[in-house]
Amino acid sequence: MARLSLGGKSTEVIHEDVGIETLLLNPENPRIRFMLNKTKGKKDQASLMTLIRAQPGYDDIHKSIRKADGLHDPIIISHDGLVVEGNTRTTAVKALHEGAKQDKRWLTVPVMRLPRNVDEKGMGLLMAAYHIGGKNRWRAFAQAEHIHTLVNTHKVAIATIADEARMSEGKIRQYLEAFAFLVDEVLPEAEEGDVTEILEKKWSHALEFIAGKPNAAHRSSKSTRKEVAKLIATTKIKGAEVRNIGAILSNPKAKTELKKAGLASAKKVLAADDPVADSKFLRQVQAMTATLENLKGGDIELLRKHAAARKIVKELKEAVENVIDVAGAGRSGKNGKA
Repeated sequence: MARLSLGGKSTEVIHEDVGIETLLLNPENPRIRFMLNKTKGKKDQASLMTLIRAQPGYDDIHKSIRKADGLHDPIIISHDGLVVEGNTRTTAVKALHEGAKQDKRWLTVPVMRLPRNVDEKGMGLLMAAYHIGGKNRWRAFAQAEHIHTLVNTHKVAIATIADEARMSEGKIRQYLEAFAFLVDEVLPEAEEGDVTEILEKKWSHALEFIAGKPNAAHRSSKSTRKEVAKLIATTKIKGAEVRNIGAILSNPKAKTELKKAGLASAKKVLAADDPVADSKFLRQVQAMTATLENLKGGDIELLRKHAAARKIVKELKEAVENVIDVAGAGRSGKNGKA
């Protein structure tokens, strides 16, 4: 007997070696679950093996197990042999076993067997701990899909997921929103093709649009969201370029230029029409201005009491005046007149 932390509780598990043929691949593994549901794929063991072997990274795992003459880190399974953690490793050993039925290296694998009272919710939290918060992390879209399932299927509180996944609650919410945007808005705009490739390669684009501050003012616009989704789906925009795409689509001139000549030309039009939109420096200045305009009593009291604090603000004032001079705008007087 050994113990494993599961959902914040210590759970007894049994260590043993079992025949590879007794293990069942899990169709609820996030790396394949979405694809199975989307394509209405078959869930028999042979079909699951084919799907898992097509996943990115499988070949490297297969090779490492073969070179190590077997699997040495235990797979976690349910009480009845369903793989909870280790679908890809199990598939690799099964494939090696199929190629050499009598080879003792591929006959058995070490496992940790969970007790009967661990339900799907508990197993889902365990996968979050291993593959979102742990070292053996899934690709980002698979992480997001699993978070989505925990919240919407198993009704797990975001705070609980955050603890297991070692993520902030804010980041969890961003993943949920970006997942919905990618699946519900980007994917329908894509042409017929490899759904897996779209989900894997476009995740960073969706997250940038949902989480990036520059697009905050544009995310509520249905027309802008549709335009962004179409650009992402048709691979006409890179991940980093999503950062300010909302500003381009909200500017009539830049939007027209985008459709006519592409993103590079649209950015030039935007920069000429709205220099703040294409300048990190000016956006930071705007943010600092807003901070100064909304100083709280505690901050003002700090300036009153400490000369070192006042010195920092005076240096800022001098730096601003120097920049204005260099830019040729002249110094502003007390009344704001040049």
